[in-house]
Amino acid sequence: MAHYTNYFVEALRNRIDSDIILYEGSHSITAGNLLNSAYVLASALQANGVNKGHKVVMAVKPGIEFLQVMYANMMVGTIISIIDPEMGRENYLQKLKQFSPDHAFIDSKLVLLNEHPLLKFAVLKLIKSVPSFPKIKNCQLFTTGAWLPLFQKHTKVSSLIKGQATTLTFIPIEEDSDFLITYTSGTLSEPKGVVHHYSGLSNSIKHLTNLLVGNRDEVLATHLPHYALLGINAGIKVHLWDNRLDPVSKIRFMKDRNITTLFGPPSDFIPLINYLNGKEARFPDCVKNIYLGSAPIYNSFLSRLVELSNLLKITCMYGMTENLLVTIQDGREKLADTTQGDLVGKPFPNVAISIADDGEVCIQSDQIYSHYWQMEKKQDIHFTGDIGKIDACGRLILLGRKKDMIIRGNFNIYPGLYEPTIHQIDGVKEAVMVGIYNNEKADEEIILVIDGDEKLNAQQVLKQLVTGKHSIDRQALPDKIIFMPLPHSGRQAKIDRKLLVRQLTENQ
Repeated sequence: MAHYTNYFVEALRNRIDSDIILYEGSHSITAGNLLNSAYVLASALQANGVNKGHKVVMAVKPGIEFLQVMYANMMVGTIISIIDPEMGRENYLQKLKQFSPDHAFIDSKLVLLNEHPLLKFAVLKLIKSVPSFPKIKNCQLFTTGAWLPLFQKHTKVSSLIKGQATTLTFIPIEEDSDFLITYTSGTLSEPKGVVHHYSGLSNSIKHLTNLLVGNRDEVLATHLPHYALLGINAGIKVHLWDNRLDPVSKIRFMKDRNITTLFGPPSDFIPLINYLNGKEARFPDCVKNIYLGSAPIYNSFLSRLVELSNLLKITCMYGMTENLLVTIQDGREKLADTTQGDLVGKPFPNVAISIADDGEVCIQSDQIYSHYWQMEKKQDIHFTGDIGKIDACGRLILLGRKKDMIIRGNFNIYPGLYEPTIHQIDGVKEAVMVGIYNNEKADEEIILVIDGDEKLNAQQVLKQLVTGKHSIDRQALPDKIIFMPLPHSGRQAKIDRKLLVRQLTENQ
């Protein structure tokens, strides 16, 4: 049986004799044991008919078992798709149908809930949505997590990870081979699966690793398993924690394990910020670095974050599914900048940014995706869908999404140009500008939706938008200001503009 090696497997092999440890709660594993267990699992998968080029879907809880499954599939040479089961049932089913997996690695709880509708109904009484994994014809099922009484035929991953690998033998796999597919929030009629090859993903991880290399005393905490690769590559310890931990438990976790570095989207830090502000407390002194991987990152959020520690270095990274790392910006410098728009910083190495005639941001990069699943190969230049400009210092400033552009009268209005300013108004927690067509006016109306303090009202907001330090262009002033909680979706809990527009339209 052929076992394949690539940048990620080689990085693990290079750490085989080190003391680098991955922690998951009370469980831990060394790099050497992770490599060995993944090799054993890869051999068992091949014996069970999993072969190079087969399509594999994964819905595995982040943790050590996730990494074992991921590395094993690399060694086999499968094509992996990670589809978020929390994206909504119809959306999820459409993407599964398009991908048509040969094998599935699924958390046993997701399978159980699909097999027991009454249990799922009972759980729905407690929480708003419950993901589950449907039974797929001609798809071999491997389960992870706890043992549960499942009806359909399946193989437990933990039962395949036994014994020691006597001889670790590998042959190189083509670096331009399709490896990982991540689905964007595309429409149901045409799901968009972004296909990455090994070399593109390895270049992204190399850039991230360079941020951490040189400090063996760093200890990283994250709930995103791909960031565990940073610990292996950079030679530091990594704790995979449960992102559902309450703020008290997270603070205790940081102190007890001397966590120095945190990775995550801004939404991960909101509960922590609220808790610390309520207690008039600050981040533990051990925490020195926070890396934020999302856009936009509003100054209103950053201002709350920097107030909680003078020692924190905050790094903001802008990227997308098609190219994971595009630009990088120091968070405190971003906060001090008065530029209108969202300053996202200078490009990562080997990333070239240009601006099209219509203002769209275009990139060329050694990280860029291979192609869209079931679609033609990509062009050399990726059109991001973001509108932006490059300042005199070579920094990229985002002005909004091209598809979110509002046309009112003869003016093109980009919400992303004004939303950062609105976020700075006292009492505003989140704010979104959307355009809704008005049949009587035969034109789009600008609706400003705010989630804010109860003391805030439309008249107060509008007054600040007209004049003063929070004023915006007259052409962009809203026709209506509405106060309501904003809908969020996806793993990074971004504001769901499509759902918001639908809610507003239905309530008219």
